[in-house]
Amino acid sequence: MDWKAINLRRLLVVPAFFSLLALGIYNQPYYPVTWFDEGLALQGALNLVNHGQYAMRSVEGFRTLDQPLIANGPGLIIPIAIIFKIFGVGLLQARILAAVFFLATALLFFRISSALYSAPSALVSVFLLLSIPDEGFLFYGRQALGNVPALMYFFIGFLFFLALGKKKQTRYAILSGLFFGLALVTKGQYWIFVPALGLAVVADYFYYKQIRPIDSMIVLFVMFACAALWLGVQYKLVGAENFDAHVAALDSSAEVTILAFRPGRIPGNIWYLIRSGFLFFVGPGLLLSFLESRQRNMVGLGKFMLAVFVTVWVIWFCFASVGWPRYTFEAFSIGLVFSGEAFYRIYLFIRKSWNLREKRLTWQQILLRASSLFLLAGFAWAGNSLFQQVRDIDVRYDATPEKFADYIVQNLPADAVIESWEWEIDLLTPDHTYHHPANRWVDLKTAETQFGETTGETYDPMAYHPEYLIDGPFSKWTGMYTEFLAGGCCVSVVTVENYTLYKINYREE
Repeated sequence: MDWKAINLRRLLVVPAFFSLLALGIYNQPYYPVTWFDEGLALQGALNLVNHGQYAMRSVEGFRTLDQPLIANGPGLIIPIAIIFKIFGVGLLQARILAAVFFLATALLFFRISSALYSAPSALVSVFLLLSIPDEGFLFYGRQALGNVPALMYFFIGFLFFLALGKKKQTRYAILSGLFFGLALVTKGQYWIFVPALGLAVVADYFYYKQIRPIDSMIVLFVMFACAALWLGVQYKLVGAENFDAHVAALDSSAEVTILAFRPGRIPGNIWYLIRSGFLFFVGPGLLLSFLESRQRNMVGLGKFMLAVFVTVWVIWFCFASVGWPRYTFEAFSIGLVFSGEAFYRIYLFIRKSWNLREKRLTWQQILLRASSLFLLAGFAWAGNSLFQQVRDIDVRYDATPEKFADYIVQNLPADAVIESWEWEIDLLTPDHTYHHPANRWVDLKTAETQFGETTGETYDPMAYHPEYLIDGPFSKWTGMYTEFLAGGCCVSVVTVENYTLYKINYREE
């Protein structure tokens, strides 16, 4: 046994573990500042713990299985609810759980990159994962959202898939399908993985011949069984009489986000891939993975599956999605598995060719200089990005939502109806009473802000006779209450940064 190698590994692993842990929990929950989408997920967990309802809550009652609880599914909501049940309700508790997901996913990422390539290239890949893009793995890993948990489930499923090819045991097929299914029900975009997995199964049957066909079918069956079970739970929760309306609401949301198909968005989506560094950092590794997927072994099949998945995801992002930057999260996080190997091979080529001494300029010298420039630019870009993100974690302390919530708790009666579109405030003031616009208004405002499409509908904030109104970051961005406030309806009570609380004036007729 090589004790020196083991001790050296420990010397590297222990600091890396605690560094990742620090990146996940330092300055929580004040960076990133909590926001609308996180508030939606936390509202679902809050209601599950306090009321036994998998629903969003407004003054008129529970909105069972509202679309936000499908976008961030049970793979996120249930773990947060368990944490709330054990440790109490709070943003910090949810963010600590997010840090656990973050740490586990980073370690799984390293494990996969090592299995497909080597430990040195995996270390480079982890460095890039933490660095690129600015709002990427490190940024979303510190929030209670479904992106990182779903990625963790996917990585576990993929590792079981690799184990299935090596050990030929059906239990690995079941476990692989189970975790792929968990990823699918946690973030709906993982349906994009279905054709990638299907293509990998077909390629394995005709070319790789690594997995028994019956085991491949079990992986697919268990994954679809998870999706079918979740659909059955939805049917049970909303009831037969409301299920068609439930599906129609999901379709409506999908038409402006994940299946938008707006040609006018395509140039902007492609431009984001360029300026975010996707083509620079992921492109070479993705090309390398396709070239090496010709190897007829389990590693070749694994590279092929992931490469196809990333490619399909990028095509979807460019041509079908609304184009929000966070929709590239999975493509970045999975594609960077390959990137460390590409950068590591460039380094090895430079080291091997560095002593080249020729008076005339040859193609090898040109390639050496281009490779050196590429490597320097890549590490400078990634290093600067990681530095900026770590600095933000250290200095961008923002307790604005907490300060605003404290004012509400101390000055407003709990039974006063408050009109608000800032779901993140609900968790911080769990005893207060809110009315929130229905999710269809999210779809309408998304179409308006992203595509310039307007319906002419006007939202009525007075429908449930609120006494107060909150105009916060999300409602200000969408202009939800702008026209209403311009009519002299309200008196400003307090402003805390980008949150304003209004008292509504009721004129006697």
